[in-house]
Amino acid sequence: MTASCQALAESGPAVPRSIGRTGVRAVLLTAALLTESLLPAAEPRAPSYGADVAPILQRNCVACHSANTRMGGLVLETFAELESGGQRGPAIVPGSPEQSPLYLMVAGEMEPRMPFSAGPLPRGEVDILKRWIAGGAPGPGAAEMPLVTERGHLPRIEPLVEPGPQVFSVAYHPDGDLLAAGRHGGVALTDAGTGTTTALLDGLADIARAVAFSLDGRLVAAGGGHAQQGGQIKVWQLPERRQLVTIEGHNDTVQALAFSPDGKTLATASYDKDIKLWDVATGRELRTLRDHIDAVYALAYTPDGSRLLSGSADRSVKIWNPETGERLYTLGDPIDGINSIAVHPSGKRVAAGGYDRTIRVWKLGEDGGELLNVLIAHQSTILRIAYSPGGEKIVTAAADRTIKVFDAETLEELASLDGQSDWVMSLAFSPDGRHFAAGRFDGSLSVYESDSYRDRLGVAESTRNSP
Repeated sequence: MTASCQALAESGPAVPRSIGRTGVRAVLLTAALLTESLLPAAEPRAPSYGADVAPILQRNCVACHSANTRMGGLVLETFAELESGGQRGPAIVPGSPEQSPLYLMVAGEMEPRMPFSAGPLPRGEVDILKRWIAGGAPGPGAAEMPLVTERGHLPRIEPLVEPGPQVFSVAYHPDGDLLAAGRHGGVALTDAGTGTTTALLDGLADIARAVAFSLDGRLVAAGGGHAQQGGQIKVWQLPERRQLVTIEGHNDTVQALAFSPDGKTLATASYDKDIKLWDVATGRELRTLRDHIDAVYALAYTPDGSRLLSGSADRSVKIWNPETGERLYTLGDPIDGINSIAVHPSGKRVAAGGYDRTIRVWKLGEDGGELLNVLIAHQSTILRIAYSPGGEKIVTAAADRTIKVFDAETLEELASLDGQSDWVMSLAFSPDGRHFAAGRFDGSLSVYESDSYRDRLGVAESTRNSP
């Protein structure tokens, strides 16, 4: 309410007494609001690079325009790289949104429309980019903390509480008596019969999202790293439990890893979309495999080592020649991202599961794959999938907090272990096929018998439902 209106209200009514003081104030308030509505609207705050523009680019664009992927030759990780443009030339023309490809593409006025792998940006974000460019596209001010201070490095924010004991990955030692459980900071070596932790292999940055033993049982590897900062892999020798090598090469967290059958090469996959092959003895990078356009969550070698398979959030499974790095072909049937793949013990089939809740099984040929079977298996995202060592069963775990067992040939459901205490983030069969281990987000670990589905560790109660 304006000052003059406020004074008039306090001086008493100058209208018929029947209106009353409350009525006077209502009339005056309406007049004040009408007066204020006629005043010029305040100009919106000019967008800044650090507070407004960089977060939009990070959320929607950097996945395809990082220093690693460089789609169209354009990198959007830093302001300097945005200024330098890509293969089409400048991405922005300061002062002129109508001449700036960055704005025209996100506004749908130039092909290809961006973001490529998602829906259009909200109108408000498009408007922020337009106003920022129209205002001269200023870079980060001295008082602003840029979202990316150096490539791949974010400001470190230490946790206020001790991280929980989530089990993100599990793997059986080839002798079947030992389990490796990937946790925050490293790997817990656990007696598979009793669940007792016998050793801790620590020093890994953040969570061990992937863990694997070499086929001869002499090595165990774990992968993790800090999100958007860099991946890290550690390899330890057994039984000495001595660290052999630390590998840092990915631009984001390592999500999957696999030893080649001869144990000489370690394949790793990352949220940065890359697959890398490393010499295990030295940690030297051998080659990088690039063709996925989204995070790679799953890796597996065929038993003879002649093929490497990968599953990605880009809705595909790809088959590679690991010796040359050549992509041989792509299985593109899924309608949503892939979280997990499993190669049949024969090496002639692969099963995959992910966001579309569906198990798909393909026959692997020399030049392509044949889709053999499809089943919508769960009510929510499939998190993990595994073949039994004999290839007769497929086990899946999903975000609906169930573990299910299927006949591998027909995909007939054999059992459902409902009521899991939390998401089952990892699955692994024992080498003899008599048990399978399940690690959960709440830190619990179970070892189920493959015939009775009884939890031999008694860690978590589940309900078995047989059709």
